[in-house]
Amino acid sequence: MSINLFFILILSLLVGMFGYFKPTILMDETKEEVPKFELESFIIYEISAAGIDRFFEGIHGKRFEDRYEVSSAKFSNNSKDLFESISANEALYKEDIITLEGNVHYMREDGLEFRSAEGKYDTPHSLVSTRGGFVITQNSNRVNGTQLLLNTQQHTVSANAVAGSYQLD
Repeated sequence: MSINLFFILILSLLVGMFGYFKPTILMDETKEEVPKFELESFIIYEISAAGIDRFFEGIHGKRFEDRYEVSSAKFSNNSKDLFESISANEALYKEDIITLEGNVHYMREDGLEFRSAEGKYDTPHSLVSTRGGFVITQNSNRVNGTQLLLNTQQHTVSANAVAGSYQLD
């Protein structure tokens, strides 16, 4: 057997092995986004020299590159004149905006509350909004409506299709 034939045989064996064992690329495989970390039954505190400014708590939380996704979420803010908190079954916290789904409940220290099926809280602008129906109460006052826009900094409320009862003091 000549040396050339030997090397051709080795080369063909190696090419055959490469073809047989070459990894296949699956184009149909979807790449699922993987969270950076996950938390169970947690509370995240934001602390300043004055004390605890805000805290964010939940049953299950995921931190992705650009957002938090939280189950049984509650966001509380102690940095304003009145202590306030907003909770929901599911929350998405992205770019200082909290999008809430399922049993949204906003409470403020002065007794103002509202409930809705969904909502959005724009933390830098102190705006709480809903697209759908809501019920807002304070003491014995009650208002129903749709598309609520509550500015917590300026203490103003606007809504559509408003109906309710209000007790004058």
